[in-house]
Amino acid sequence: MQRIDLQGLPHPERAAPNAVPRLLLWGGGARPLPAGMRRGYSTGSPADASAVGCRETCLAYPNRLWRETMSVKLCVAGLTHGHVWGLIDTWADQPEVELTAVADSTPLLEKARARFQRAYDDWRMMLQTEQPDIVLACADNRTSAQIAIAGLEAGAHVMVEKPMAADLTDAQAMWETAQRTGRLLMINWPTRWNPAYQALFRRARAGEFGQIFEFRFRIGHAGPREIGCDPYFVEWLYDEHLNGGGALIDFGGYGAVMAIDLLGMPESVLATRGNFTKPYAISDDHAVLVLRYPRAVAVLEATWAQMGTDGAPNPIIYGTEATAGVLDGKLRIHRRGESPVMEEPEPLPVGERNPAEYFLRCIRENRAPEGVLSPEVSLQAQAVLERAKLTT
Repeated sequence: MQRIDLQGLPHPERAAPNAVPRLLLWGGGARPLPAGMRRGYSTGSPADASAVGCRETCLAYPNRLWRETMSVKLCVAGLTHGHVWGLIDTWADQPEVELTAVADSTPLLEKARARFQRAYDDWRMMLQTEQPDIVLACADNRTSAQIAIAGLEAGAHVMVEKPMAADLTDAQAMWETAQRTGRLLMINWPTRWNPAYQALFRRARAGEFGQIFEFRFRIGHAGPREIGCDPYFVEWLYDEHLNGGGALIDFGGYGAVMAIDLLGMPESVLATRGNFTKPYAISDDHAVLVLRYPRAVAVLEATWAQMGTDGAPNPIIYGTEATAGVLDGKLRIHRRGESPVMEEPEPLPVGERNPAEYFLRCIRENRAPEGVLSPEVSLQAQAVLERAKLTT
């Protein structure tokens, strides 16, 4: 049996406020950031640039020559991930973003064609021709990993719609490519943009609920086909090679990234999964994972078999001073010796309200994505899911 080392993976690092790029891609190759240049963009002086051999290359977008007002070229690679349409809308709302090109090999390309300047049936040709600033990867989990690696190699920053990859090998290759190229890689988890979730985790990390000894999260629905997902989405979700599994991979990562961001990497993982309800062949429609920590446990549930909701708080954190969870978009907090209270979360701040806004800010400020959006946390989550597959 393959052994997955849960403790031997990279750990996310919080970027220092004045961090500078690890790698700057000049016209003549990679060099360290010259002294006196601002984070994000070169200074406005061509003389400053030429003094260090720079051809006025934009630091944030190395495929472009710097200019005072610059639109950002976005290319979307893959349309078969069902989340892509909402993401396109979000990116289109960013005034500095230009929807440059889209690529897909299915008839879905016709649905998207009118929103982009150009359309391709081959994402590799699109990357080669367009030289984008940002690539949004929204194909199946196997192909999205290939897109991410190619996009990073081409000098673009890359956002991948969750999960990171179909397996740990691909996820590791993505992370290594981001490190080597110096480009930003972000894995988008839609739950990150829930204000109540963010308030819950922020207050838990601040110690408000005491020592956390248990974290629980359940996510799912009746199944991709049953809830009417696009047939092209369903096709690869039910393909174990392209997806990496079933409900375990589709939904298990949500809880895994939350648990890792809150508690770190577990000492061990136990899991059970199976096809309990579907009359057709898939790897699993329901999975339960138990992550063991020195003084805590995380219980994660992922399902394609659930009818409706149970009305319970979700996620929920059990601490020595309070039990806290999210219910109907609000925080439900039951402190020691008090009655439960419901609290409205604060809105997410400007710059963190959606994935496009956040990723653009990271690029401008040369700040790596943090928390569940960081490739390190998603890489660790991929290892947890891989271990879960091996134990079932």
